[in-house]
Amino acid sequence: MALRGVGTIENNRNAVISLLFLKFASDRFATRHKELLDQYGNKPAFLNNVAFYNAVNVFYLNDMARWEYIVENASANDIAIIIDKAMSDIEDGNPVLKGAMAHNLFSTLGADKSKMKNLIDNVNKISKKLFKEEDLIGRVYEYFLQLYAASGTEEEGEFYIPASVVKLVAEIIEPYNGTVYNPCCGSGSMFVQSLKFVDSHHGNRQNVSIIE
Repeated sequence: MALRGVGTIENNRNAVISLLFLKFASDRFATRHKELLDQYGNKPAFLNNVAFYNAVNVFYLNDMARWEYIVENASANDIAIIIDKAMSDIEDGNPVLKGAMAHNLFSTLGADKSKMKNLIDNVNKISKKLFKEEDLIGRVYEYFLQLYAASGTEEEGEFYIPASVVKLVAEIIEPYNGTVYNPCCGSGSMFVQSLKFVDSHHGNRQNVSIIE
């Protein structure tokens, strides 16, 4: 892993997930931008109108908050500050994300620019198809949960249940319909696996309610 030996597991997790989000958001922005370009031509009134993106659940990104700009500056001495600024700009430009973005995460991460470039290069290899077909951010979160549980004490890792066990429980309870109740919800994996069970058996998600 590009950040091996740098910072805490929690901060590294947040850094990786933040970059994945940035690339995912940028890919969706680029797709919508092309749609508007094809439909209205090169007119700033349409291309730079936040409402035309938000209307189809796409976050608007200014020039310096787009993934291609991050990739172009991956070797810059201030790349950490550039990413932090991008995250801040995305939050400021999209009120629904208020409080959801990490602030000054990369500038305090402790990774040198070579490690940052390595991380960006690896994220850049991820295709749009993979984002669509798999819960990529969920898989990354699960990976870091495993690291945290393995590196901590028994008490610290008590909240973590391996994905294989959660999947087995979902198979046993067969949540085709009704309510899935998890009073000790941590990462929400029980709910995720329940819905995956419904999908794999061609069921209807609308028949299942989740309560924590």
